[in-house]
Amino acid sequence: MNSDRDHLAAQFQRLSDEELVSRGTSGGLTALAQSVAIAEAQARGLSLPALQPMDEANPAEGAYHGDMQIVARYLTPTEAHMLCSCLQAAGVPAETGDTNLVQAHSLLAGAVGGACLRVPVQFAPEAMEVIAAYKRGEFALDEDFDFGA
Repeated sequence: MNSDRDHLAAQFQRLSDEELVSRGTSGGLTALAQSVAIAEAQARGLSLPALQPMDEANPAEGAYHGDMQIVARYLTPTEAHMLCSCLQAAGVPAETGDTNLVQAHSLLAGAVGGACLRVPVQFAPEAMEVIAAYKRGEFALDEDFDFGA
């Protein structure tokens, strides 16, 4: 175990301050790596906020929300993934289905019903509201939107 700690310490010592802070605050470190990163940051006079280690973070992530319901179907997997991301950003647990099949065999997309978007049954009304807002164009960017800002 000490060799792991020593190896991690050597790795973190090679990082710049910015990279150390970035990795230390990413939330993707194990408990051991997080403790070594914090120790290295403190030795440099930097402060890292206390984060949950990766294996203990987000206990509700992937939680079972009940039966899934298909709320939309799209002929392109890209659109299904895009709407899935919109739903997830709105706090609705969502997943896509049949996207690999439709991507690989696009001529069968109509026959299989296209790529589907599924949400837990209790989230279906909220999902339908988000999808309707998307279709109304509420998430569209203005023509003068500055991507560099």
